[in-house]
Parts: sequence; structure tokens; C-alpha cells
Amino acid sequence: MKLKTFKIFIKVIDTGSYSKAAEKMGLTQPAISMQIKTLEEKLETQLVLKEEGRLKLTPAGKVVYKNAKNIILDWEKLKFEVEDKKDKSYKNIVIGSSTIPSEYILPDLLAKLSKDDPEIKSCIEVGDSAEMIELLEDGEVDLVLVGFKPLDEKYNTIEIAEDELRLITPQKHNLSQKKEIYINDLKKENILIREVGSGTRKAMLNSFREAGLKFNDLNIKSRLGSTEAIIAAVQAGLGVSFVSKFASSKAKKYGRVEELGVKDVDFTRKFYLAYNKNKDNSELIEKIISLLK
Repeated sequence: MKLKTFKIFIKVIDTGSYSKAAEKMGLTQPAISMQIKTLEEKLETQLVLKEEGRLKLTPAGKVVYKNAKNIILDWEKLKFEVEDKKDKSYKNIVIGSSTIPSEYILPDLLAKLSKDDPEIKSCIEVGDSAEMIELLEDGEVDLVLVGFKPLDEKYNTIEIAEDELRLITPQKHNLSQKKEIYINDLKKENILIREVGSGTRKAMLNSFREAGLKFNDLNIKSRLGSTEAIIAAVQAGLGVSFVSKFASSKAKKYGRVEELGVKDVDFTRKFYLAYNKNKDNSELIEKIISLLK
């Protein structure tokens, strides 16, 4: 099976449309449809259904989607590793990042890195902080940018940025009408929370504990897997939550949510860069650190 077929399949699912996938990949819609059909014929099962005008994965389709993404990722990693062994002058680095650093710190960092040394190539892994630290532990990334500090002494860890979690609510929510909001005001609200392993979740719950608010005091309405999922759910009216000020200010700017402060609790947190002390490309890592200062 060609990698291109898997890439097309992933793009169709990610865009939710054959026509959008065709547009993004510079192909015709019939060509896209033919690739999906070929994949289904190879696997002898239906992968995609159309219900009420929307594409939906079958159980087999979900397995293919998950594994296709892993295959593409493994191929990209393989190419990086092969290139690293070739007699060429450029350098490669694989960075693991939690969501907020990947969106608000890494783009500027990578632009500076490329300007400083155009031969450097980078590969970025994005997930929650715990997942990224696990990748660092397994040697699958060279360094990580995460929302909590790895404790293992085998890592060099450097504070790179300070952040603040901000309360977000739907537009015209009752909390946005109050002059001042206190932690106890949240006991009556539906709270949306990030998944276990998220740096945002850890910072949020730590701040609650320090303010004397226990987890059982909260009405946890839903657990979601990304900052954008939290913002979208708040916008839809499912509940209220806390997200990074980097994300909340942007969501507020575009009128998606209200952005509020809580008087009697400190929601500041830090982002960290961590890498193994024994990493053999420490010169490149030191260059990245210097650009973050």
C-alpha cells in the first residue's frame, strides 16, 4: 500500500470532505474517491460511511485511521534518522511539545532557528505534557517543551516562559456579570477539564488545592483532550473552564468566549524545556536554549 493512499485517507477524515481533501492535496475529487475505494478493496471492508451528509468512520475505518497516522509518522522519523546518517551538512532535531508551546512558542523559535542556521531541519511531536515526557524517556525526541517540570535528575530542565490560566465562560454568562469572581463561585458551575497528563489540568487542580477547593467540590461536567476542544465546548455552553492566557485572549478577541479572572487564587504556571543530559546533539539544543532567552 502506498503512503500517498494513507495520506489521502487521513486528509479526507481530517477535513471531513472529499472535495476539501482534493483541494488541499491538489487532486481531483474522483481521484480522491478512487484512492479510498482502492484502500477499502485492499482491506476488503468499508472504512467510511456518509450519514446525514457527514463522513463517519466505521470501526475498521477507525483502526485504519489510527494506524495510518502512525505509519506516516514512523516514515517521517525513518527519513530523519536516515538523513542524519548521510554525509550531509544539515542537522536534524525532534522536539516534543505540549499544545500551548507548540502553538505559541515553537513557531517563533523555529523561525529564529532556521534564520540562524538554514540547514537545520525539525520534526515536531505534539501531545499532553506526560506523553511528551514519556517520549523523552524513550529517546524518541531530543527535547521537550512542557507544562510541568520533569523530576528525573537525568534531565536538564530550564524554565522558558511563564503563563497564567484564565477562566473562560460562554458569552453573557452569569459569571461575566459579576464585578469580582471568587473560587467558591465555581462550585455551582459545570466545570470542563483537560485529560490526565495535561499540564493545564495539573496547574488548574494544584491552584484549586492551594485555594482550599477540593476536586470533589467541583461539578466536573466533561473531560476533553485539547485546549481547542475546551474552548469550543465552553463556546457551545457546556460549562466553564481554565485555559492558557495565550489561548483565552485569542478566543476572546474573536468573540468566542468571555475571559475572566478569579480574585482569590493564583493560576500562574511555567513552561519548561527538558532534555537528557547525555544527549549527543547538545550543541543544537544549546542553540535552541539561547534563542529562547
